[in-house]
Amino acid sequence: MRTFFLFRTNLRNLENYHSITDLEEFKVKCWDFYLQQGIWFLENNIFDRVMIWRLKPKGLEKCVHVFNVNGKEFIQIFVDDFKDCFSFGKPEVSFFRGGFKEYCEVTKLNPKFFGLKLYLGAGRRVFPQYGGVYDKILVESDNDNNPNYSVIPFYKTANSNIFYPIESLEKEYDLCIISNFEQLRFKGQELLIKNIGMFKNLKSLKVVHIGNKPDEGMKLCRKYGVINIDFKGPISREEINITLNKSKFGVVASDESDGCPRVITEIMMSGTPLLLRNRTRLLKWYKDCKSVLVFNDNNLDTISNYGLQNYNKFKDFALEEIDNFSMKEVCKKNLELWK
Repeated sequence: MRTFFLFRTNLRNLENYHSITDLEEFKVKCWDFYLQQGIWFLENNIFDRVMIWRLKPKGLEKCVHVFNVNGKEFIQIFVDDFKDCFSFGKPEVSFFRGGFKEYCEVTKLNPKFFGLKLYLGAGRRVFPQYGGVYDKILVESDNDNNPNYSVIPFYKTANSNIFYPIESLEKEYDLCIISNFEQLRFKGQELLIKNIGMFKNLKSLKVVHIGNKPDEGMKLCRKYGVINIDFKGPISREEINITLNKSKFGVVASDESDGCPRVITEIMMSGTPLLLRNRTRLLKWYKDCKSVLVFNDNNLDTISNYGLQNYNKFKDFALEEIDNFSMKEVCKKNLELWK
């Protein structure tokens, strides 16, 4: 039996989609690419079983969720200790997402058990920090290089059931910024708001912001004399897609301290052109898209003005490029690199 193990982050409580018991509903509502990738593997006979291993939050009972995907099992299992995985058959491929210490500890116990061992870190853990045993290090930015490891790129996308074009919606906003203010240090919100306050063109735009702690954004607006941002606060991903479709451009201004932001592919899959900061961690494959305009810390006014003046061209590019980011195309790219 060809089995795929995915070891997922142990820092968050259960996302709400884990309570879904119907496979089709899960496929529509789950925004996590790594889980959607596992379902695609089963649907396309790449693997016979997919097991998602997660450490359960303290105080919750150990639990297991199983979906039947074309006669194959998609299993989400929440445990106190990853050593529980040794009770199951050996996987052909094991994928460790997040770079946590617990991953490294379990790989050292029996490296051969895990088959091909793929490591995809995050933040300070882009490369293994705790002596784990891995075969390939996956990276989401062309800037991540380390002579001590076999490094290959990793591609991801957004759920097309959640993020997709809605061409019937009229444009209400010029720019849509999606970022959480609790991550102010590396999401670039202050850079954007400061620039808006400095330039007449940017001050004249209709801008919408999506994300938590909108009061923090309003404080920055008062600091820089900005009055043209509509703060929606945190909203559902379905509402995010609608807002993106009402916007001419999405904006991502993360710096190199941020991991590859998931919102990038969510913007792309919605069919919305993207203004992307040059310091954002990302693979060249995304940055080279014709629907992406890259700006630096000093030319947001010029680049955004050019994009808005040529909006129809970039909108056409965005719609043309959606197929490149389908689950099929992205999973195929990854599988070819793992061979």
